[in-house]
Amino acid sequence: MTLKDFISFRGQVIDFEKTPYGFSCLFNVCTKQEKELLGKFQDSEIREAFHQQSQDTADLKSIEIGDSIVIKIDLSKFPNYFESFDDFIAYNRYLLKHQDFYVFDLDYHHSISDEIDKISSFLELQELITFLRELSTYENESNGFLELIFNKPDKICSIRVEYSVTDIENFETNSSIAELKEHVFEKSDQEARRKLFINEMINLISIEKISFSNLLKNWNTIVKSYRSSFQIYLSEFSFEKIKTSSQEYFHELTDRIYSTINKFSTYILAIPVAYLLILRFFDFEGKNFAKDTFLLVVGILYFVVIWFVLLNNLSKAFTAIENDISKFLGRIKNEEHLNEITVSLNTQKSKLIPSQKRKIGLVRIISFIILSITIGAYIFIHYEHILNYLSKSLSANNV
Repeated sequence: MTLKDFISFRGQVIDFEKTPYGFSCLFNVCTKQEKELLGKFQDSEIREAFHQQSQDTADLKSIEIGDSIVIKIDLSKFPNYFESFDDFIAYNRYLLKHQDFYVFDLDYHHSISDEIDKISSFLELQELITFLRELSTYENESNGFLELIFNKPDKICSIRVEYSVTDIENFETNSSIAELKEHVFEKSDQEARRKLFINEMINLISIEKISFSNLLKNWNTIVKSYRSSFQIYLSEFSFEKIKTSSQEYFHELTDRIYSTINKFSTYILAIPVAYLLILRFFDFEGKNFAKDTFLLVVGILYFVVIWFVLLNNLSKAFTAIENDISKFLGRIKNEEHLNEITVSLNTQKSKLIPSQKRKIGLVRIISFIILSITIGAYIFIHYEHILNYLSKSLSANNV
């Protein structure tokens, strides 16, 4: 049965009696519509149904007009229906579990009925609890109660989230909790804002007594105090501090660029020297084939390390620096007082780094040419030996 049909059924019952599992009632079937209404119940939704006079079990799918049926309802089968506002609060104490719900004693069907103060205050309270849960350092729920732990540098505060109907009715907020949540959490300096709010909240509710009821009573004062402290916090980020921070990061990027270039310069010098040493130890008389073969293998391995490790790492380093420069330029693009830094970084990104990448490509080509020369020298020196080896191998395969 749908919630809408159940609300219609509940409005027509008599001899209502509340029970631990829900309620018991009498339903007089006077019209065809009432008969059809009872037929919409599923068997699992009815705890018990019997005729009032005969006490015989009633089949709600085959009752007749004029029957009087005693029905016992298990409300756990209708989790979004509530007899009283207190029942509604108990079920949804820390989180609204259904967006469609009905509270009988208020005759309120959410999303259909006109807005009423009790429900509006309760929903605002739910927003507040959600905000505080995200704000807290730790939360613990046991024995049906939620405890939130907050901490500041010199104090740890525990707040047990419990409230009454009176707390809900008296709760008022002068500003949107959703906007406050966005202000605290959806910014780059959210950790500083979070700590600032917690400090103000703990300081204010500690004046009287640390309790959720006290927090609700002082909520507007807490928000106002946070806003004021936030303005002081913002004033600390003066023009000079922003400029100094930007300049420090600019120097850090520049240092990374030239550190990478220095490594690159070292590789450029090391590559030809290494291959010259390999060629220097070649036996040009062709008498030591094993030694020259070993040196050639070393040269090939050295080429692999240069090509696929060292030069690849350099390329990735320059690419990472380019990305960091782009992100930093995006952050300061509207800061006219940082124009000098912007021009310098654009020059490095568009000219200096591409120039170094071209040099990396050139070193790849040169290293390949040197390796080719080394292999050529090896073949030239041991041509006859290699030829004899290949001839023997071919003869052995033919046999």
